[in-house]
Amino acid sequence: MRVRVNTINISDPKILQGITALSDGHEYVVLEISARLKMGTSFRVEFIEGGLRQSALFDTRSFTVTSHSLSPTWQYFQLDSGSFSLCPESWNAPGFWEAYYDGDPRAIAVYEDERAAILAHS
Repeated sequence: MRVRVNTINISDPKILQGITALSDGHEYVVLEISARLKMGTSFRVEFIEGGLRQSALFDTRSFTVTSHSLSPTWQYFQLDSGSFSLCPESWNAPGFWEAYYDGDPRAIAVYEDERAAILAHS
């Protein structure tokens, strides 16, 4: 799945939170879709900040979908709250994102493997 940043006519700061890390009009590969109860739906995309590749969740209303093809590596995960995500199974494991952002080499390797699979099908 691919999306293009499109912030024209959006003035709500909640929708635009963090979007300055992305380039308006630029296309990004969606690495995950997350729908959190009372928080809305987000796309996880990568960007470069300070010379480092990073990923984060951004409000879907800041994007236009340019390719609707979903990654075959994604699975559906639903929480008791009703929130859900579409992502690789390993990314949904308890503590995965904490380990990844803490620089755990195993979590980084898992992220890179899953990322490569998603990019190969985007």
